[in-house]
Amino acid sequence: MLTTAALFGQKLSLNAIRTDFKIGHEDETICMKHLKTLEEHALSPVERGYEAAYHMFMANHTGNPFKKLGYFKNGKKMLEEEIAKNPREIELRYIRLCIQYYSPAFLGYKDNIEEDKGFLVNNLYKLKDPETKQLIYTYLKGAKMYSDAELALLCR
Repeated sequence: MLTTAALFGQKLSLNAIRTDFKIGHEDETICMKHLKTLEEHALSPVERGYEAAYHMFMANHTGNPFKKLGYFKNGKKMLEEEIAKNPREIELRYIRLCIQYYSPAFLGYKDNIEEDKGFLVNNLYKLKDPETKQLIYTYLKGAKMYSDAELALLCR
C-alpha cells in the first residue's frame, strides 16, 4: 500500500532546507532535491526566498554559461521580488546577504550587503523561532563578515 508521502512526493522541510543552505552551492544533489521540492511546495515568502537561493545555487552545477547566468538571474529576480513585497522579513534579508556576500563581483549583485548586515544586527533578535535564530547566527559568525561588536549585537 502506498503512503501519502509516496503519492504526493516529499513534503517541504524548511528546517532541512535552512540547514542545507550553507552547502547547497557545493552539493548538486542537495541543491536539486531542495529546488524541486521548493518549486512544487513553496508558499510563504521565506520558502520562496529559499527557492530563489537554490535557483542561484544551480548556477554552480551547470557547465553551460547561458544556463549559469539564467539560473542566477532568475533566482535574483525572484528574491528581489520577495524582498520588495516583504522588506521586514528577517530571513529574506539573511538569504540575500549570504548570496551577495559570496557572489562573484562580475555578477554585479553586491549592492545590499551593508544594508542587510545592519538590518540583521538590528532585527535578528526579533526572530521568534530560537532554532532558526541560532542557525542564522552561527552561520553569520562563521562567515566572518561581522566584527566582534556586531556579533555581540546579533546574538542578543
